[in-house]
Amino acid sequence: MSAIDHEPFPKAALFAAGSLIALSLVAAVVGRYQNLNPPIDSIVSAPIPSTVLKLRFTDEADGSVIVRNATTGATLDVIVSGEDAFIRAVMRGFVRDRKVRNIGAEVPFNLSLYPNKRLTMSDPTTGKEIDLRAFGPTNEGAFARFLATPEAR
Repeated sequence: MSAIDHEPFPKAALFAAGSLIALSLVAAVVGRYQNLNPPIDSIVSAPIPSTVLKLRFTDEADGSVIVRNATTGATLDVIVSGEDAFIRAVMRGFVRDRKVRNIGAEVPFNLSLYPNKRLTMSDPTTGKEIDLRAFGPTNEGAFARFLATPEAR
């Protein structure tokens, strides 16, 4: 025979564990029916960007990429071959998504700046959006410089 056969399990510990389980269930039910944790969509509507710059990226035969303001056609920058790897990687991902869906390059990409200084790059044809802040200030700055050019206005 073991010690458990001689000494019963403490009733206080059983009561405390049972009470904790019951309290958790009651709290979950009350929280659900009182809508204490509503869906995000009902709390905040989608923020509206303060600036949207429509961009076209054109590959050249020498490996460089020309970045143009799609609205005015003005050249914002020429990315020389071997430079700005972050911009190239992001845009390669966007273009790959378009190729998979058989979408051409007619629709420009959107570089959006929000009032809270959030900067995103998005493709309106696929719905893909990348928050550039997530990649650090240096990589975010690689795209932010397009907004700072006089041709962007």
